[in-house]
Amino acid sequence: MDILPRLRLLISKRGGITSTRVLLWFSVLPLFFFTTHCATVEQREARYGLNPPAITATFARETIMSGDTWRIYLNAFDEDGDMDMIVISSVLQDGRCPYPFDTVRITEDSGRDLSGYLYLTTNPFEELWNVNVRLSLYIVDKAGHKSEIKNFTVRFFSKGSEKIADKA
Repeated sequence: MDILPRLRLLISKRGGITSTRVLLWFSVLPLFFFTTHCATVEQREARYGLNPPAITATFARETIMSGDTWRIYLNAFDEDGDMDMIVISSVLQDGRCPYPFDTVRITEDSGRDLSGYLYLTTNPFEELWNVNVRLSLYIVDKAGHKSEIKNFTVRFFSKGSEKIADKA
């Protein structure tokens, strides 16, 4: 038996609500709530501009020691001055599941020109020796435009690995 007739029957027996009202509740109202506060692409572009953000320069070390802070230098520009957030879309570590994405808000005064570092603190454990971490990021502006995706990879080495290499 289909679930909708059961739902109609159950609700009509409990308080006299007609099936038409139930269908209205489950179909029209969610559509109303999802569309009332969403601006169309044309409305956002008219308000914030047509130009997407551009990442103009990036730099990150390719190898760091366990326990060090990994810094990713990022320089970006948006002609409209409406850069909204940096999205770290994926962080992959060898032998592990991907970490969930994260966002970093960009302040209003940095909406046109952005220059600075993103920091990733790391564990000081020697078990990170020769582990690779891959990170992908992009910038989104208030109109919904995305910049190109930039990918970074870092390989860890530890003080213990330096001692082993010195003996060889």
